[in-house]
Amino acid sequence: MIKKRPTLEDIASVAGVSRATVSLVVRGSPLVADKTRTRVEKIMADLDYVRDIGAARLRNNSSRTVGVIVPNLVNSFFTEFLSGVEQIMGQHDRVVLLANSEDNPQRQDDILHRFRGHGVDGVILCPAQDTDAALPGRVQRWGMPVVQALREVSQQKTDYAGADYIAGVSMAMHHLVELGHQRVAFLSVQAFTSAREERLAGFARALVAAKAENAGIVEAEMTWEGAALAADAILALPTKPTAVMCFNDVLAAGLMLGLRRMNHEPGKDIAVVGLDDLPLAELTFPQLTSVAMYPARIGAEAANLLTRRLADPNASVKRFIQKPALMIRRSALLQKH
Repeated sequence: MIKKRPTLEDIASVAGVSRATVSLVVRGSPLVADKTRTRVEKIMADLDYVRDIGAARLRNNSSRTVGVIVPNLVNSFFTEFLSGVEQIMGQHDRVVLLANSEDNPQRQDDILHRFRGHGVDGVILCPAQDTDAALPGRVQRWGMPVVQALREVSQQKTDYAGADYIAGVSMAMHHLVELGHQRVAFLSVQAFTSAREERLAGFARALVAAKAENAGIVEAEMTWEGAALAADAILALPTKPTAVMCFNDVLAAGLMLGLRRMNHEPGKDIAVVGLDDLPLAELTFPQLTSVAMYPARIGAEAANLLTRRLADPNASVKRFIQKPALMIRRSALLQKH
């Protein structure tokens, strides 16, 4: 026999309080005395109480869910980003629905329509490559607030949370030049996005500021093996780069694997620097010098922006840009003369 799910009335009867008091405890209201809250929460746990989200949705015209769309799950940057989103949304009693667009705008559109069908309250969107610039405005016209994160496309400004990629690349370049590197190549992803544009713009500016030479730009698939295969193209560049700046840590780690396969020791024969500073940066050999972009913080701020937008649909558009920090390790050493 299926056991009946306990109700607020059941909790109230056992606790000897009113249903309204139990409801306040469930909603985290500060109006309940600590002693009463503790007693009610213990009874809720003992009776295995689960809040009826469906009923709450009917009362408040809210699903208490938000959608998050990322372009891939190969890069753990996005899982850290999601952890920041979930932390904030959990504090606001919201459930996060995650979807992977696989950097495909058609799949992204399908996901957005499914989210709309499920009645999500809002969306945090990291746009797929080739996303129509009109998309954020179209989603907003559905009555679905949208915050763009890490990448952006728009004919109409939306709230945005991201990192200062230009400053991050500049930090890495300055560090390489200080180590004596003058011929620096860039290993990029193939996808044309705002994140790629900003990194390459930062690379161009940093080269000029450092009076260093652009040793070439090589593209790779956004996979470990794709980056490893790019090692051949890097070493074949006629400029003979002494250092490579990589779009992110996934490409940097893959490149180091490829270099080692070709009997070139990363950090000694050629310097490698990543961007993101994921946990894997300390697991590579040698450990990877990288620029920290703090994805969990960006995710948390994206969630804060969406929460703010849900509370006040007419609030002014706001942007959050995370400042980077250089993490120096062993993959970039003094250039041998």
